[in-house]
Order: sequence, then structure tokens, then C-alpha cells
Amino acid sequence: MKFSVRLSAAFLKRSFSRRIFYDAWKLGIAYLAILVGSFVGYRDPEFRTYAIFGFSLIGLGTALFGAIWIQQSKVIGDWMRRQGDAQVVYSLSEESVETASSVGSSKLRWDAFASLAITEFDTLLKFPRAGVLTLPTEQVTAEAMEYLKERFLAHGKKVEDRRKTANQTPEPTAPSGRGSS
Repeated sequence: MKFSVRLSAAFLKRSFSRRIFYDAWKLGIAYLAILVGSFVGYRDPEFRTYAIFGFSLIGLGTALFGAIWIQQSKVIGDWMRRQGDAQVVYSLSEESVETASSVGSSKLRWDAFASLAITEFDTLLKFPRAGVLTLPTEQVTAEAMEYLKERFLAHGKKVEDRRKTANQTPEPTAPSGRGSS
């Protein structure tokens, strides 16, 4: 089964930011709590060390996330300059997933992946340690999506479909003429 997708820098950056800042509200609450606690307690000499530590945590976290974001943006930008507007072609078979693009090609066996995560926005073929193959969900045909799910399940891999439309399956109904007990 073959299908192709067009990837854009905006799509890849948004997909990456959704992964790195997953549950960002929790991080925001932690930052706010540290910030407020540090400001309130800074005047107390006994608490000043903790306040400085809190400010340092906020600075370190911001620097770390900033550095990760800048590095990934550079990688995406470099790949997009080489890829241009050309399509990425995916070929799915019983044995593997093959990709072909202007940048190069690859062939990965299904065992190379850990799981499949599908949202309304993106479809992620996740590797066991780090990294993903990122596909725009709207560009993947229904047949290809079903085949992906089938192959992942056949290899004992986790499939997580968080699309609203995928979860709207009709409830099984009891045969007519029989009552329930």
C-alpha cells in the first residue's frame, strides 16, 4: 500500500511542540508556584536559599526547553531546505515501512517501532527509545490508516487512536424480540 504526504516546517514544529510540551499546563503551574513562593519568601533570610534555588530551577528549565526547541527547529529547517516542497512517499507492506523523499529513503521493519499514536492533527510511528515518524493525519488515507493499525497490532505494538471520529463506534444492540434480564 502506498500513499504520500507533504510536510511543512510549520506542521513539523507544531507536532514537535505538542510532544515536548505535553501537559504544559502542569509545567506552567509548577513554574508559577515556584515563582510566587520564591518572591514571597525571598525577604526571609532562612528561606532565601530556597528562593534562589527556585529561581535557578526556573532558569534551568527555561534554558533547557529553549535549547531543545532551537536545536529541533534547526534540524527541521535543514531538512525542509533539502526536501523542499516534494512529497514523502510511504510504502507499507507485511514486512516493513519504506519511505522515499528528496533527502533519501529508508526501510524499517515493523519491529523497529514501539507504538502508533493517532490524533486529529498528527500520526506518530514511535520508536522504542526516542524519535518518531510524523505524518499529518489528514493526509493519510483511511485505508492506509487502517493498515497501519492492523500491522502494529499484528506485531503486538500499542495503538492509541485519540481521534474523536475513531472512537464513535455504534453500541452493540440486543437482537430484537428478546428482553434483557
